[in-house]
Amino acid sequence: MRRPNIGAAGADFAFAALAFASGWAGVPLLYAALVFLGAAAIWAWTRRTALRDMTRTRLITNAALALALLAGVLGGAYWIGLAAGGHL
Repeated sequence: MRRPNIGAAGADFAFAALAFASGWAGVPLLYAALVFLGAAAIWAWTRRTALRDMTRTRLITNAALALALLAGVLGGAYWIGLAAGGHL
């Protein structure tokens, strides 16, 4: 049975909170993109053993889907932060 990766979940939450705070503060979208790049790097690092064991096709498919979802979640958190901070 697989154990949950609490470190990965904590890192994902921290980057979502950072994206929200970036929106709240009204930072330019370029800096929010840096939050995404950091989140993508941490995503790959915390899941490196599982990613290493995948076939190339499965790796590309899973990575593309995960990065698209990550971008959507972080973009939504940034947008909600913009709305909450009164910058829209």
